[in-house]
Amino acid sequence: SDDAELGTKAEQEAAYQTRLDNDAAERNRSERDLLIAETDWWASSDLTMTAEQTAYRQALRDITSHANWPHLNDDDWPTKP
Repeated sequence: SDDAELGTKAEQEAAYQTRLDNDAAERNRSERDLLIAETDWWASSDLTMTAEQTAYRQALRDITSHANWPHLNDDDWPTKP
């Protein structure tokens, strides 16, 4: 029946969107991890991080709670101090 086809199509579209979301989330987590790793030296015991550096690293850790997650735009990412 037409209803069964529509349900199947809706289910297929939902599954496809889930894959897109999961792929985007995986890419953005990898990017976030790289950006944090690039600033790990800021946290060396002989250095004191500025408030801006601390806030940047926290914003990266919190990126998964951003309103646009997982489909982030370039300007959704925090700006490195």
